[in-house]
Amino acid sequence: MNENNKIDGYLAQGSTNNNKSVVLSSNNDKSVSSIDNITGEIKLTTTKNKQTKGLAPGTKTTQMGIFDKSRAQNDNRISKGDLLEYRLKRLIFAMGYFPKIGVMLKTSQDDEQSDMITDLDVYGFYIHKNFASKTIWADCKSGKAKPLERVLWIIGVKNIARIDDVIFVKKGIRSSTRKFARKSSIQILDLEIIEKLEHDFNIEISDWRGSWNPSTQMNQLVRFQKINIPSSDTYKKIGNFISSSYWTFDNFTQVKKVITALKQLAEIEQYPLQREQNESVRWAIFELINLFLLATLNISKELYYFSDKDKKETILDRLISGQVSSKKRMEIVEASYKIALSIIQKKIPNFNTELQIPKIGLNPPEYFEAFNDLVLRITNNPLNYFDILRFLDFTFMEFDLPLNKINKDTLKIMFPNYDNLFISAKTIIHFVCSITGMSRNLFQIMN
Repeated sequence: MNENNKIDGYLAQGSTNNNKSVVLSSNNDKSVSSIDNITGEIKLTTTKNKQTKGLAPGTKTTQMGIFDKSRAQNDNRISKGDLLEYRLKRLIFAMGYFPKIGVMLKTSQDDEQSDMITDLDVYGFYIHKNFASKTIWADCKSGKAKPLERVLWIIGVKNIARIDDVIFVKKGIRSSTRKFARKSSIQILDLEIIEKLEHDFNIEISDWRGSWNPSTQMNQLVRFQKINIPSSDTYKKIGNFISSSYWTFDNFTQVKKVITALKQLAEIEQYPLQREQNESVRWAIFELINLFLLATLNISKELYYFSDKDKKETILDRLISGQVSSKKRMEIVEASYKIALSIIQKKIPNFNTELQIPKIGLNPPEYFEAFNDLVLRITNNPLNYFDILRFLDFTFMEFDLPLNKINKDTLKIMFPNYDNLFISAKTIIHFVCSITGMSRNLFQIMN
């Protein structure tokens, strides 16, 4: 993430005129306390017994996060560019989206041969009750590019990634450029508009919780990929998958690769990791489960109007074949054998032996029946799973990651269908644990 390219002048709400006193409290024992006028960086200090309000007025949660001194020393600065990203992530979450920070788009699935297109500062997904989806991208970089040039670049990335709406954060844009951008579903926002939107969605300036809390989220990926017990290869591959490779695969391949990654992380429990490393492993597990659920909901969108029989047949075929269907694979084999026979007959005119084309019998993964049952549960009870992605994301990152006791009152205010979501969340986690061997002790909902 290039900090020099972050838009200048957008600091956290609550700052004083001299930018010396910004307090962004969170549910753990760290808060943003001040901004350095020279470096533009934001310092974190340790606080205790703070209470903060949430997206709904009047919601209070007690700080119970656990951080050691080394952690506080490592994470004591947050740049204003990064803080702007988390601020927009908070806004997009409040709008009903499941947001991700720092998604890297690449030209192909090959990690070694592919080129990076760009990293999306904040990338959000809204899942409707019928599993139809909508995406949004918040671009916080400006650099030295002229506004109109940046808009044209955004249009190109938006079309390649098939993103529905874009928020472009930039001040001092001419009205003609704004109008041009709106034709392509690009909204150009300045600080005043962002503040207005935060007011619209009842976002309080001190609300830094869940996955938009920089004190628990910053640099988790970097720390995770530095773990080398027993070796660093697994952590690096999984980290690259979370940040970039995941987004290059189709939904069924995403499911299979996430399950493989979770199985690998389930084995990490046997190793003597340090406390900070354990937290980063938990973070990666929660990220992977969210990505598994996102892919599963997108599969549900594909299959929602199918009969249960057709759903099962499609899931079986796609889990076996991946991005190439079983029928297509057989056609490729048959064509290959015909070409081989033609070449042989040209070399040996009297060759009359008939080549036997083998039948390709691929077996589905062992979790096929369980995954099919999960998809049927979701697609046959859509209202019970509406907003499940945001629910799990907030529960994981606000309570399970920092080891805070789960606060049902907070969840009930944020999610009106809490009772249904609580049961649905247990269903999702039960599937993950039973298939991957993941410990249920990681999830308070299961205990």
